[in-house]
Amino acid sequence: MGTGTLLTFVGNRDPYADPASEELGPILSLLEVRQFRKVVLLCTGAAYLERAKTVEEVGKDLCQGAQFDFHTLEFKSVVDYEEIYEKLKEALDQLGFLREGDGKNISSSQTRQRRTEPSPSQRDIYILLDPGTPQIQTCWFLLVRSGILPATLLQGVPPRFAGGTYKVREIRFDRTNLPRVLPVSSALRISPADNFTVAEEGVGYEKEGERRGTGGEPEILGEAAPFRMVLDRAVRVASYDGVSVLIRGETGSGKELIARLIHAHSPRRDKPFIPINCAAISPTLVESELFGHVKGAYTGAERARLGQFRSADGGTIFLDEVGDLPLEIQSKLLRVLQDFLVQPVGSDKFSKVNVRVLAATNQNLEVLIEKGKFRRDLYERLNQVTLTIPPLRERKEDIPLLAAHFLRDWNRRYNEEKRFSPEVLATLYAYSWPGNVRELQNTIIALCASAQDSLLGKELLPPPLRDGVTQKGEPHPKPFQIPDGGLNLKALLYQVERSYYEEALRQAGGNRERAARLLGMNPPAFRKALRKRFQDLLGEGLEG
Repeated sequence: MGTGTLLTFVGNRDPYADPASEELGPILSLLEVRQFRKVVLLCTGAAYLERAKTVEEVGKDLCQGAQFDFHTLEFKSVVDYEEIYEKLKEALDQLGFLREGDGKNISSSQTRQRRTEPSPSQRDIYILLDPGTPQIQTCWFLLVRSGILPATLLQGVPPRFAGGTYKVREIRFDRTNLPRVLPVSSALRISPADNFTVAEEGVGYEKEGERRGTGGEPEILGEAAPFRMVLDRAVRVASYDGVSVLIRGETGSGKELIARLIHAHSPRRDKPFIPINCAAISPTLVESELFGHVKGAYTGAERARLGQFRSADGGTIFLDEVGDLPLEIQSKLLRVLQDFLVQPVGSDKFSKVNVRVLAATNQNLEVLIEKGKFRRDLYERLNQVTLTIPPLRERKEDIPLLAAHFLRDWNRRYNEEKRFSPEVLATLYAYSWPGNVRELQNTIIALCASAQDSLLGKELLPPPLRDGVTQKGEPHPKPFQIPDGGLNLKALLYQVERSYYEEALRQAGGNRERAARLLGMNPPAFRKALRKRFQDLLGEGLEG
């Protein structure tokens, strides 16, 4: 049995560097040559959790007796140094890996949730640097070099650079010319950008809201009474693990946030949460996506796949847009909910799973049932408790709070001091927001990206917003207006183009070929643009 604990992110080249070959990825390559007592795999989303589970299956054969643990970190961006550093440090503190006293900025409630483990001085910790974006690798380096995380950094050297065999190099700081990194105080720092100001007169919002997530709980902002009622009901029902919940609401209203809130307050809070957009999965692949497949189950199935249900074992599956599931899959899902048995495609064996299923839809399932497009028995199984999220137009008092939050997030990320003019805030408040909170967020991003001045003027808003609040008798606004301080045309056009890509994907149910046709493009050019320019629409992943 090995010694020490290995910490590493799971990346795009795990578990295998090339799915069509037998070449092991970075983590399995290391486990083939070094043994560890414990392996902690950090995942940045559901896709990486499934990869991590496969790493565990193969890794247990390579690393005899090793214990595998999983931890999910939700990043808004895997290239944001500050976000990665803070969230990684917080996770390591909760897991008990930091030196005593180095998690000073962690709340007392989070400190109470720390797991009981030996102190770092009582065991060896190793970090595999290879998987992850360069920004993630840099944050590992900073944590270790500063002494906050007492660990040894490992660098895998691929066979092509090591004479044909895989080698492992330890980065030894006691024998290096690399500069030292001195840790700064971890006291909470307040930047000028944190003070949201509506206008130059200083009218603003001094707080972000009271529902900042801790210990994996999502950050949910909203003070309107109908919305708070939904949040309170979600928290109450969370502890009843056997009760199914159907979350209803318009597109962009925050259905996944409510599902995450339920998971965070449930007994499964320390286990995986896997969201699945049923509308975005090809009908021919949905069964494999959910339940997995064996090798050779169909053309292109070069390796066995666990599927999301087995990857989420012990945790929560969130089926968003459940009304889009094909009928034949609905019957198999019903069997899973009744018997908790999953049958991979191409297999005659069943696997036991322990998951809680939450579902959401913006469709009228009762109408779908009448049309024969949705099974009534599945509907009854999913709909023991219904939570209906009010649209943003029905909780207008939350618009300034949310707008302030999105503006603060922009200012923090890009070190700017943008602020709303009174006319912009009034326009945002008056608009009906058919796309709900998601549309508001995208509008703030486009507004900030387009403006060259710090004061955000009404003329930079897209025409639907300006036209929506034009009063009878007022002159109709010009179709194109350039503010006195100028604008960033390239950023403005980027946001417009991105919005069309996003809407095409939504209308096509995630099918990229159909989305390309909606925009009059050939599919290869559409896919290339997604990879190169609009990666956030695909979900940001890891290198390595």
